[in-house]
Amino acid sequence: MTALESNALLTRFSRGDISAIEVRKTLGDVTYGDLFRMLADARLAPPRPASTGREEQLARARAWMFPRHGE
Repeated sequence: MTALESNALLTRFSRGDISAIEVRKTLGDVTYGDLFRMLADARLAPPRPASTGREEQLARARAWMFPRHGE
């Protein structure tokens, strides 16, 4: 795989278009830590989980973790 292809794959992972497992297998079974090091080297952000449809769960978690914040 060329550097350009690797960068395109990492960019897709950073956007959340593909899973870490897909990327790791495509890149030759690299470790999870290696994957995040590669993201950092490419100056790409790690993917963020989607919050759509989970707003209620997230609100409960915030209230539990930061009880004084809601006062």
